[in-house]
Amino acid sequence: MYTLILVYLAVPEEYADLQEEADKLVEELGLRITTGVIITWRSKEELVKRLDKLKDYIIRKLEEGIEGVELVYSIIELDEEKYKSVRPLVVKKLEILCNSLQKRIESLLERVRSCSGREVRKYRQELQELEESFKKVAEFHKVFDVRHSAFDRVNKLMAELRAEFYRRLK
Repeated sequence: MYTLILVYLAVPEEYADLQEEADKLVEELGLRITTGVIITWRSKEELVKRLDKLKDYIIRKLEEGIEGVELVYSIIELDEEKYKSVRPLVVKKLEILCNSLQKRIESLLERVRSCSGREVRKYRQELQELEESFKKVAEFHKVFDVRHSAFDRVNKLMAELRAEFYRRLK
């Protein structure tokens, strides 16, 4: 069973750090299809707990004197029929994520290939960040049972990047 979460969060521009932190908490809920729309596989109890954490965070900021912040959310459980109507959006979002990830992987692969020997160490952090992004995208594909050529390309490129990185590291 999947759940759709609709989140409306209005934060004045001068509190960009609050918006960033709130966005991180929302991103942890599942796959963000678009601003304020997240689809997830997590249980309703877990979602309520995480959204309460976000609400508590916003309340603390309001108590500190921040004004003009609004938070409203809705949790909608999707039956099979409703999920089928949302699934094309999930597939498209995953394709977009794969295309973005592909560009990042190709860029790092090119830089790794152009450096000599142990110079490759300077890219270790970037490789780890790409690994995390890849794991997240792979998890989304598994959870939502989506397979497409964009993910296959990313998977092959990631394997190629790992091999090239560790080959040059030796």
